[in-house]
Amino acid sequence: MKRRQWVVGAGSLALLAGTGALGWRARVGTSAGYAAYAEGLRAPLPADADALDLVRYATLAANSHNTQPWRFRVGAQAIDILPDPSRATPAVDPDDHHLFVSLGCAAENLAIAAAATGRPGELETQDDGSVH
Repeated sequence: MKRRQWVVGAGSLALLAGTGALGWRARVGTSAGYAAYAEGLRAPLPADADALDLVRYATLAANSHNTQPWRFRVGAQAIDILPDPSRATPAVDPDDHHLFVSLGCAAENLAIAAAATGRPGELETQDDGSVH
C-alpha cells in the first residue's frame, strides 16, 4: 500500500468519524439542553394554568419502571387518563398491577395541580382502568 493511499484512507475515516460524532450530538443533544428541558417541566404552575399545564404536572408522577404508561385526553370539562398498553412490562408486571398504580399516581398529581389552581374536581375510575 502506498503512503498516499494510506493518508487518504485515514483522512476519510477521520472525516467519517467526525461527521458521525456531530450527527450523534445533534440527535442526542447536550446536558445543558436536557437541563433546560427538565427545568421547563418543573416550572411553577402559572396563575392562569390551562389543561396542558395540569397534564404536565400529572406526567411528573411516580411510575413503574419509568415507563409513563398513560395517555391523556383533554375534554371541555374533563381530563381522561388512559392506560397505554404499548408501555406495559409483562416480564415484570404480568397482571399490569404496576401500570394501574402508575395511573393512580398520575391522577393524584393531576388532582393536586387542579386543586392548587382553584379547580377541585372528582376522580372517577372506569372498568377499563381509565381515570376520569
